[in-house]
Amino acid sequence: MCSVVLDVKYSSIEEYRQGLSKLDMRVLQVTPGRFMCQLRELELPKVTIGDRFFSTAMHWQTAVKHDYLYIVLPTCNSGLSVNGQNTLINQPIVFSKHQEMLFRIPINYPKYYVIVMLSAEFARYYGNENIERLKNHIINPNYEKKIFPNFSCHLKSICVLIEKLLNYGNLLNYQAAIDAQETLLDLLCKLLKLDFTISKSNGDFQSRQLAIVSRALNFIHKNSVLNITIPELAKVSFCCIRTLEYSFKVVMNMTPKQYIIKRRLNLIFNALKSNSVSSIREITTTYGIVNQGRFAQDYYKFFNEYPHQTQKKLTETFILKVMRCYKLLILLK
Repeated sequence: MCSVVLDVKYSSIEEYRQGLSKLDMRVLQVTPGRFMCQLRELELPKVTIGDRFFSTAMHWQTAVKHDYLYIVLPTCNSGLSVNGQNTLINQPIVFSKHQEMLFRIPINYPKYYVIVMLSAEFARYYGNENIERLKNHIINPNYEKKIFPNFSCHLKSICVLIEKLLNYGNLLNYQAAIDAQETLLDLLCKLLKLDFTISKSNGDFQSRQLAIVSRALNFIHKNSVLNITIPELAKVSFCCIRTLEYSFKVVMNMTPKQYIIKRRLNLIFNALKSNSVSSIREITTTYGIVNQGRFAQDYYKFFNEYPHQTQKKLTETFILKVMRCYKLLILLK
């Protein structure tokens, strides 16, 4: 039989992040609402396929681990952003080894599909020379233009195939899985045929904006100090405050201050979900919160629940686990 289809729902970003082993990423919820991620995956002998749906707008700063190709197949181009570029054309988005990408989807974005496989495995079908061309071409692509000339012919077919495999993967025997995989890889080779006549980038100015934002994000996430000031952030990003603000608006669609605030809300949410011993005041004070009443209102506006409700869920989950263990011990006696 083929590998079992993984079908899970994550109620927190931390759970979702820990579930992905092939990406090194920082992820942030950027719009208010209760977070929910629905994820399905199926491991075929040489390739992993899956789909993703998120209930809120999300932002990733991510890089692929090892020498994998991580391919996103969007089903809608509305509001999708890669490295600050709106993807005006509904075409594949390819991530490769050590390639840092800033990736954003809007709220209520339709589910998208993913394909993950080792570059060396795909090279056997796609060709070693084409793999190197692909990697070089996606270092700084222009997603506002057509990169893959044949995507419109094959994108729908490959998405339909992935959907069928995710729905019925549990019923496949080994030979059927191999046959499906060969069909998938053949379509993928056709889908990723490159157009070498297009411009690769939007110029040095956009590259500079992306570099500024990347330096700022790396400093924010590696620094244990939470009350980072905007002048300090501009200094480590090697630019003035005005340039920093403009770069964030172009690439991230938010200001540096808004990003820092949303990151702090996400950190507190994760802390409340994982700590039922400390009081809410103790946890929030650790993150520099002074006005608890105002914070509680801001927290509710963002997560649709108050801090005590988040922490209460952890306690209820723990009690349920204890009760299940107790019942199991009684049955074993």
